[in-house]
Parts: sequence; C-alpha cells; structure tokens
Amino acid sequence: MRVPEVFIEQVEAYARLLDQGASDPSISTENKLPSQQSHSSQREKIWLGIRPSLRQLGWSILKGRENEHPMVVDYGLIETEAKSPLPQRLVEIESDLTELVRQFQPHHVALEKPFINANFASGSSSLQALGVINLVVYRQCRVFPVLLYRATWKSHLGSPKADQREVAETIQLLFDLKRLTSQVGSEAIAIGYAGFCGLGISEK
Repeated sequence: MRVPEVFIEQVEAYARLLDQGASDPSISTENKLPSQQSHSSQREKIWLGIRPSLRQLGWSILKGRENEHPMVVDYGLIETEAKSPLPQRLVEIESDLTELVRQFQPHHVALEKPFINANFASGSSSLQALGVINLVVYRQCRVFPVLLYRATWKSHLGSPKADQREVAETIQLLFDLKRLTSQVGSEAIAIGYAGFCGLGISEK
C-alpha cells in the first residue's frame, strides 16, 4: 500500500522530534502531537469547602479549571439541634455530609482548621465533629482535606479581621451572587475558594 508523501513527512518529522527529546530533556512537551498532549489540566475540578461546626456546618461546592475563576455551584448548612444528644448530632452530620459528597463527588476538599480548646466541653464536641468530617471526606473521596486557618482564608479576601458581614459582601461581589441566604455559607465559599487558589496545608 502506498503511503501519501504528506504522511511520510509527518512521520519522519515526528521521529526526529522523538530522537531529539530522548537526547535533550529540555525539549518542551508542547511539541508533541496533539493526541499525546495531556488534557488533565483542562478538566474542571470540583472543590468542597467546609466551615466546621457542630451546630451549623457550612458547606460550598465550587467548580472551575486551573488558572480560571471558579463558579459557585451550591452552598448551604448542615444544622443540628443543640438539645439533641451529641452522638445523634454526629450521626446527622455524618449522614448529611455523606449524601452531599455522593451528590457532587468533589475532587478536593478545603476545611477550616479552627482553634479548639479541648479542656472545655464545647471544644471536645467540636473535635468529635471534626473527626466525623475527616472520616466522611476520606471514606467517600479518598482525599486528605486541605486545612486553612481562619486568618488565612480571610486574608485571601483582603482582611484577616473581616467579620461575617464583610466576608459575605466580598463573596457576593467576587462571584456575582444576587443574594446570599447564609453568612456561614458565604464563609464556606471563601474557604473553598482559598483551597481552589492553592492556599492551605495538606495533612497527607
């Protein structure tokens, strides 16, 4: 079978390129044939932002490509009754968070790392809630959350001392949201956004 000359020239040019790449590691991958280029960086990534709390856990889902401004897909709260027994409240968080993760299937998770004094009863309860969050995230997503201190994600918005109202206003402008139904939810958006932008510490 006769091979057209144009294909022969392309094959020969590609063979020379491979030879050069083998001897010169500085050859850019941009010169590879389109079929061999990686498109993984072009895929949209889904981030779950979590503002942990036993009473009102804020969550957000952001989606976007690397080096692009993400969009807010959804956000909300997981709420538990203060009068309910602690084990029951933890089960509610585990169940609702599991359902959330199954629905959106995030690739990454950004979690605020709060300051907790374990010597107080509220601190002990918060630690148990954090344990449930980490359990669900790893069990369902097989990822380690990116941890962000409050001052870190607030600084990313412009001020480490911003209050809830200021955070909500900034998030509303950043993502062109007509209205926010929850200030805690806006904090979860800010946490997810900081993780999406590369801030935070991974515990892996």
